[in-house]
Amino acid sequence: MLSSGSNTYLTRLAGAMTLLTILAALVPSAAPASTHEAFLTADTSDFIPWDEDEGFRPAVEMHYNRVDGLMFMGGVEYTRNSSMHPRLLALRGWPSARADNYYAITVEQPLFSSDGFSLGVSFYDRPAWNREDARMITDEENALLALFFREEFRNYYRRDGFSIVAHHRFNDRAFVRMEYSNDELSSMEAQQHVWTAFRRGVDWAENPPLKRGALEGAEEFEGNNIGTVTEFSYDGTDEMTGAGWRFGLVTEFAGASFGGDYEYRKHRIDASHLSIISPSQTFYVKGAWGIASGTDFPSHKLFHLGGISNLRGYDYNQFDGKNLLFFSLEYAVWVSEELATIYFLDGGQTWYGTSGFDNEEMKYDIGIGFRLDAPGAGDIRIDVARPTTTEEADIKTILRIETEF
Repeated sequence: MLSSGSNTYLTRLAGAMTLLTILAALVPSAAPASTHEAFLTADTSDFIPWDEDEGFRPAVEMHYNRVDGLMFMGGVEYTRNSSMHPRLLALRGWPSARADNYYAITVEQPLFSSDGFSLGVSFYDRPAWNREDARMITDEENALLALFFREEFRNYYRRDGFSIVAHHRFNDRAFVRMEYSNDELSSMEAQQHVWTAFRRGVDWAENPPLKRGALEGAEEFEGNNIGTVTEFSYDGTDEMTGAGWRFGLVTEFAGASFGGDYEYRKHRIDASHLSIISPSQTFYVKGAWGIASGTDFPSHKLFHLGGISNLRGYDYNQFDGKNLLFFSLEYAVWVSEELATIYFLDGGQTWYGTSGFDNEEMKYDIGIGFRLDAPGAGDIRIDVARPTTTEEADIKTILRIETEF
């Protein structure tokens, strides 16, 4: 999150976006079948005229963060949908800031049809981040903010193990995914020598170590996590305007029936809706509710609030707990085809106990944002927010970069 004194960096954003345009031209964007998003990916069919859906072809990913620096992952992928062959993705990774090697191998077998139900297995040893961080910011945007402004909005840990996954897409709007995983988890440290374009004299934020337990009873711990994750998603939005509903449900279990060093249960529901009020006005509302329990609860499974995508008037991940309640309201007015002014209100709280929601503990902020659509480059958004539930509060300025590369 950039402070209000970061205007010097904003003035250089045009040059940064120009550089990214050049990068995008050299490394075209595509999306290999991977559970991780990549900062940049290369689809070699853009250079060599082979069939994108039939046969072997090289696969490339690049990630950028404060624990690995620039991580290059290269390998091969294979699909032959017309014959219902197994899909394969095999990658080997080399991080620039660490003397480590990573790998990820996924084999997926579609059943009945190429885009319906499938079963797969993955073997991996690579960095990971929790689902809460993934909801806040995409891997691409996080990497851009890290590369140019030395700002990170994800916490990382290492995941070494395997997963068995069943995936079914009902139609273009709804899918369900079930995963069983057995992972050895370990902590990772921020590497202060990782290069950035600006703010080189500022230390990277600490990448917190993994812990087990909660509050005063939490202790640093690296162990074996065995459990299941079931995820359901529905997207009812209009393809042209984005108006409509989105829903998501995630349920996670780990405990005595599976073994491992962690015991917890976690459930989260998300919903959002965009309304078109007039050709120049929109109203957007989103909310989330979560509940969790467990005696050996892992720190990377806690709910968090504060920062770039939820309570924008507070520090990144300022609040955490086993339970979550959050909502956000946004009213946008497009003053031109490229520029919108956005007024917003955020509210939410996290807590550990079983006593439930406490209205007196709710945190709120209000703010105003400006969104600029840059044709061919993406969207740039600046939010200015201030908490309303504390007398002494700093104004937060947040930069968002959503590219089309």
